[in-house]
Amino acid sequence: MRQLLIEHGPKQVDQFDFPKDSMQRKFSKSHYNRRLVNGDEVRRHWLQYSVSNDSVYCFCCKLFTITTTTASSLSSNGSHDWKNMSAILSGHEKSSEHLANFQSWKEFELRLRNNNTIDAEHLRLVKKEEQYWHQILKRLIALVRVLGMQNLVFRGTHEKLNTADNGNFLKFVEFLALFDPLMDVHLRKIKDNETHVHYLGKDIQNELIHLLSNAIKQKILKSACDAKYFSIIIDCTPDAGHVEQITMIIRFLDVISNPKDGVAATAYIKEHFLDFVPLKETTGAGMAETIIKQLGEMSLSIENLRGQGYDNGRNMRGKIRVSNEEF
Repeated sequence: MRQLLIEHGPKQVDQFDFPKDSMQRKFSKSHYNRRLVNGDEVRRHWLQYSVSNDSVYCFCCKLFTITTTTASSLSSNGSHDWKNMSAILSGHEKSSEHLANFQSWKEFELRLRNNNTIDAEHLRLVKKEEQYWHQILKRLIALVRVLGMQNLVFRGTHEKLNTADNGNFLKFVEFLALFDPLMDVHLRKIKDNETHVHYLGKDIQNELIHLLSNAIKQKILKSACDAKYFSIIIDCTPDAGHVEQITMIIRFLDVISNPKDGVAATAYIKEHFLDFVPLKETTGAGMAETIIKQLGEMSLSIENLRGQGYDNGRNMRGKIRVSNEEF
């Protein structure tokens, strides 16, 4: 795990709305930089912010600290003392433990780059296995995309390979194995019980669908934010479990520039489905609260909402219901 983390390197969180504590203080991105005596700034690449814990850690000390008795908070449970964070970081980066761990990090990184580690052969096999699973997942992700684009059902009556009625996903995997040597080897390992991890079950299918849908949704929301003004279409319908849910659809004007064709820009009216949102209350107030909450989570300002369309007659009929005979 340490080898994989060092290979990928530390990733610092920049585009994030850092939460405030009880004293209205929060982490600042300025802590990522260290100001030297001569006025120059040096990047603290070792400083890591945890979104889940709202704390900061030292990358190298977290990986290479051996003793916990004299360990800094940045190498154990993290620190979120935003009031004294500048002093904590200044004292930590000057400590002998941090300097030793930083040196170990850079030496290990250099050995990995030059393939001069003690277990270089073992790491080569690990890398080969990693590439194998990367290729398998690329094929499965492409398959999920095709099935989703064609609006085909994923699963059938059974969930085992080489059985009747096992669904489109497994059938396409079996078809791919007829022409793809890598997938053929993968299915042979599953058949011979050489591996119990195959990434073909319903859980990984749902996870891949969820990841791809989130990526598509974020792209749609980015286009909507770039367009600024938008409208929404809302409808309520119960699902198979009789849970009332809102169908959210967004409309906006998407301007696409294509300088290769000699056209400055082309405008398209886009209409996209966003999500099914469970509705706790079917009243007008309940719907309004849910819609406002969803727009906030999607970073869509209600001030830029320019059109609304609804289809829920029971909430629009008013207090007095008028029958057809009274018209």
